[in-house]
Amino acid sequence: MSVAHKPQPAYLFTAILFSEGVDPESFLKPLASKLGEFLVCSRVMDFVWSDYYEKEMGKKLKRIFVVYKDLVQRDKIVAVKRLTDEMEKSYMKDGKRTVNIDPGLVCMENLILATNKAFPHRVYINEGVYAEVTLYYRYDTYNPIEYWTYPEYRSTPVLEFFNGIRDTLSKNIVTFGL
Repeated sequence: MSVAHKPQPAYLFTAILFSEGVDPESFLKPLASKLGEFLVCSRVMDFVWSDYYEKEMGKKLKRIFVVYKDLVQRDKIVAVKRLTDEMEKSYMKDGKRTVNIDPGLVCMENLILATNKAFPHRVYINEGVYAEVTLYYRYDTYNPIEYWTYPEYRSTPVLEFFNGIRDTLSKNIVTFGL
């Protein structure tokens, strides 16, 4: 029989998509004040993987990933999703978003995104939030899930970025005796 226990903590991250002309400092400082000090930020990348957001947010979108320094318990993702949803509203212009902030967790065994949208491969957590396993760890790297993983999370730069974060996570879990 298995015994219930808390999972290992994870690194919280946010995947931020933003419109041309939006200064990243306008959302990075508020994110740091609400979610904590940054461990690392990715470089700003052109969002070339999809045109899904163009109708709402325009063309020439940019993406940045922010990983937060403190390890968190995984159930914190619900409160963070609610917070980022509220933050997005403050960047709206004419009823359309200019900033999209998607929170997630970097875990030893997988990478999880939080969303408000139900879909067959997503599990309901609480307060309207669903969890999606976007990548799973096997053979010394994160791997996409056939049919479900977004194209950008399949890309080499994004996989390399999160594999590096996982390496840091593995050292911190050992260091803190978790």
